[in-house]
Amino acid sequence: MPVVHLNFKPLQDLLLKKSEANLLLAGLELKIFTNLATYHSAEEIAEKLHLHTENTGHFLNALVACDLTCKCEELFWNSPIANEFLVEGKETYLGDYLLSCDPWYTISPELLCRFLREGPSASESQVEMRSGEFWEMQTRGSINYQRSGMAQIIVDLVSSIPEYENFTKILDLGCGPGLYGIALVLDNPNLQGVLFDQPPVAAVAKRNAEDYGVSDRITVMSGDYLNDPIGEGYDLILASMTLNFALGSFNSMMNKVFDALNPGGVFVAISDGRTHDGTKPADMIIPMLLPALMGQNMAINEDFIANAMLDAGFYKVRSKPVQTPVGEVECTIGKKK
Repeated sequence: MPVVHLNFKPLQDLLLKKSEANLLLAGLELKIFTNLATYHSAEEIAEKLHLHTENTGHFLNALVACDLTCKCEELFWNSPIANEFLVEGKETYLGDYLLSCDPWYTISPELLCRFLREGPSASESQVEMRSGEFWEMQTRGSINYQRSGMAQIIVDLVSSIPEYENFTKILDLGCGPGLYGIALVLDNPNLQGVLFDQPPVAAVAKRNAEDYGVSDRITVMSGDYLNDPIGEGYDLILASMTLNFALGSFNSMMNKVFDALNPGGVFVAISDGRTHDGTKPADMIIPMLLPALMGQNMAINEDFIANAMLDAGFYKVRSKPVQTPVGEVECTIGKKK
């Protein structure tokens, strides 16, 4: 018999993670968590959702094993994290967002093999990533993502900048649903905000500004920020997880940002901050694998933005890691003289 020096449990755990993810996704599809906002037995859930009674009990037990639900005697209910993020109707409901993430996180072994054998041509049947319909759908799905902690992280980050209290005009560049800019305007009564993104996305951001009652303090601009004017006279420009799309013309984009800022203005850029060897952080590498295999490698390496800021004329440039619910990202801050 071989002498074994390692434990293969980490490999087994990888398969278990896949099964746990599928339990989560199935629970979302079946609206299990929405119905477990209050105590129910397996029989009650099965009857309510027209499911097989015995298998529903097995499934709920598995959710308890994953710490997504709780059980006492014969009653089940959501764990705190499920109750916060998996119950439909809540502003923090992330079910649609998580379902939309699944194709990017869990590429099937069959598709991976196809990409490795055929190259990017294996993506011909995939969704066109740059279509307006695709981006509008993604934007609607990310509304709750931004307000389930991410917007608060942005506010905490930006409000720590010494000049924050004196800012009067900010730009949320590549804003998506716009809740980062909206959250900053709500936090600082001195601010007027501009939300900028491509037309289908900007339409979603405009509705959100209306819903939050800040339309009088927020302007929504639409276009291609690489080629169209982005405005001027800003005290702060925020670009969160969007500069990946500027990699083909990064220097000109950085100069455009620099020119759009007032003297003393601040640029805050948040990116994946991939290590130079392309292996970490895993939270960023794995979700970006599918676009890379499709021939659309948009990863930004650590210090890339900082160096580009320095080349554009920014000073006091600094980068730091920021922990978020989707993993560690890199935040780079630069100031215009």
